[in-house]
Amino acid sequence: MIKKIIQKYIRIVQKIFITIALFILYIAGFGITLILVVIFNRGLLGIEKKGKNTFWKDAEGYEADLNECMKEV
Repeated sequence: MIKKIIQKYIRIVQKIFITIALFILYIAGFGITLILVVIFNRGLLGIEKKGKNTFWKDAEGYEADLNECMKEV
């Protein structure tokens, strides 16, 4: 009787503890990863500056040609 009550109590405490621990691990893991990526390799985040005043990257493969434009009409 007491053993069953203790087992239910332990299961509830375990579920709560695991949920809280996984949330903290998730936040800490992504936080640490973000900090390391910003410090060591900003290019992975796509925030690498291409010019003095912009973060925009030049488009590749979009050279406008008059003949190509005529084909699309």
